[in-house]
Amino acid sequence: MSKHPTRILLAYAGMCLIWGSTWMAIKIGLEGAPPLTSIAARMIIATAVVFAFVRLRRIPIPRDRRFVRLGFFLGFFHILFPYSLVYYGEQRIPSGQAAVLYATHPLMVAVFARLVLGDALTARKLFGIATGIAGVAVIFSDSLRGDASHGASQATGILLVLGSVFASAMGSVATKRWSGGYHPVASLLIPFATGAVVASCGALVFERANPLEFDPTTWASIAYLAVVGSCAAFSLFFYVIQHLDVTVVSYQTFIIPIIAVLIGWALLGETVSPRVGAGAALILAGIALATFWSNPRARRAARAP
Repeated sequence: MSKHPTRILLAYAGMCLIWGSTWMAIKIGLEGAPPLTSIAARMIIATAVVFAFVRLRRIPIPRDRRFVRLGFFLGFFHILFPYSLVYYGEQRIPSGQAAVLYATHPLMVAVFARLVLGDALTARKLFGIATGIAGVAVIFSDSLRGDASHGASQATGILLVLGSVFASAMGSVATKRWSGGYHPVASLLIPFATGAVVASCGALVFERANPLEFDPTTWASIAYLAVVGSCAAFSLFFYVIQHLDVTVVSYQTFIIPIIAVLIGWALLGETVSPRVGAGAALILAGIALATFWSNPRARRAARAP
């Protein structure tokens, strides 16, 4: 974090706050629209918003091969695969289980970052990630007890969510590796358009839902997910990942459950138990350990002339 630290931290906080609110919006939207149709509508709106913004601000859209390839890759691995797999996965397992499984995202990112970027995979990072996963597990411990009578369905749901985590981790590392120098908003155009086209084709083949029959609540959730949850959040993500370690950026998956619980408490009147407080403390401790703590011997060596 060498320049504009306050701006970077605010962008990171805004990204976490937005994505912490999207879980509730997704749940509301799925009550009125099937998964692929919901994703397609979300991405069509998001693509239109990004295109209009780019044209109004006269932001140049690169045409080099790296930009185009990255855009198509992220369209599948940052949009289509993660969204589709987690939407279908949550139809088979409780949201708490999905949240705990998604908390493995920083671990997968750390492994990919080691292989692709050469980032150090230190014991401190691994211990901090494990502490964060434990904190998420504590928060959602009541939801972890599955129904044995639905074992096959739950196993499918677990595999779908883990597949979503895998795809998203690959997308995050690819963004860090190849998005440098590109405008954060312009970088969204090809991924969003790719997600919109492919999800629309899938929705036409497998779901055949009629968006004209969606109620206002469903459309409001889709519009929020498109403009705020996609355009704003991914713009912040592209900005942040160009300035921070990709594994540090992935710690958002630890922070998001805390925000989701607080939103449920503030807007839906849900109670916040001591278990939630203990889990949040573990999550924050894990992030602090993996991100800010350094060995005293290393600090002395860094200060030495």
